[in-house]
Amino acid sequence: MNLFEINYLDKLSALLKEAFKFKKYKAMPPALAVFVGILMLPFVIASFAVAATFAFLAFAFAVFTSPVKFLHTLVNKEGKDVLHATQFIIYFISWPFIFLCYFVMAFLLLLIIPAYAVLSILLYVWSFGGFKFHLFMTESDNISITVEKKYMAIPLVYVIVGFALIAIIPLTHYMIGFALETWNSWAAADIYSRLFPVTVYPSYIGIHALFSVVYSLICSPFPKNSAKNEVVTTDSEAQ
Repeated sequence: MNLFEINYLDKLSALLKEAFKFKKYKAMPPALAVFVGILMLPFVIASFAVAATFAFLAFAFAVFTSPVKFLHTLVNKEGKDVLHATQFIIYFISWPFIFLCYFVMAFLLLLIIPAYAVLSILLYVWSFGGFKFHLFMTESDNISITVEKKYMAIPLVYVIVGFALIAIIPLTHYMIGFALETWNSWAAADIYSRLFPVTVYPSYIGIHALFSVVYSLICSPFPKNSAKNEVVTTDSEAQ
């Protein structure tokens, strides 16, 4: 696949379309799906930021690609129809500019390719594996999956552990620490209450983020899915 021929905006649109079909979320009980979505919100926001960056890079790439292709074709055509001396002048004047444009396009590709990989990972994590895992656009032609049944245990465990990591455990940690500092002095307790949100709590956010990534990747094959079609089969339909 020629990387200069790919329509990267179309690739972005196709990837986002698959993620936002919410196939795994539709397989969960509605209440669980809402809680999972809340816990995955940081990944959703991050994916929007990366998608916006990717879209800007893809648009810039398209802006350079169209005139460069036209100019390249024109120079080749005109160069074949003139004398050698004139050919030299045409190529001498035009090729440095064409080469510069290709250089810019190649530089953009160095940003576009990793941006797509990062976006694919983020979308895969918060969609709980809502499409076929891939990192490169050359593998993105058939990423649709089929969610064949409902499931509850996996998202339920995620919700319980997730809220424990970002709410219950940090709150317990804070209350115990505050009580101990109060035993020493109110001034120490006041300092502790000010520092806890900026020094201690972010570590719990990081642990939760790491847990979300690992748990989503491990559990993404469930419920059973395939890449053959897009029909969602419920339990009642299966019966």
